[in-house]
Amino acid sequence: MKTKKAKATTYEQIHDNHATAQRVEEGLPVMEVVRFAKEAGFTNDELAKLINIPARTYARRVADKARLKVAEGERAIRLMRLFNRAKDVFVTDENTRGWFNAKILALGWKTPLEYAQTEPGAREVENIIGRIEHGIVM
Repeated sequence: MKTKKAKATTYEQIHDNHATAQRVEEGLPVMEVVRFAKEAGFTNDELAKLINIPARTYARRVADKARLKVAEGERAIRLMRLFNRAKDVFVTDENTRGWFNAKILALGWKTPLEYAQTEPGAREVENIIGRIEHGIVM
């Protein structure tokens, strides 16, 4: 008897740019974002703020099991990608969240979450993660 293989989530495919782009263009299912939030330890209100959606709108999309608009999906993917990258360095979700919420001199005393609200900011956060990974003291 064959078992049906579950479709991989966007977070599990975060390194596959083609598949991720396609999912965002189709409208990223909000329930995948909810699943990521639970695994990473973000509340719905925190996640709504991080992907720049009013909390009530986000709650409504969750209740309706809707899809995110392209720009919202891109911001959610950016957060997932950064979290995944940082977790490679900080190992646990708790350590990763702690680092994301710490004010960092290299980011002008902003937190990585604050700084990563734009794509260029997210790239700088990734650069800092790379420096930490290679033992470069900041």
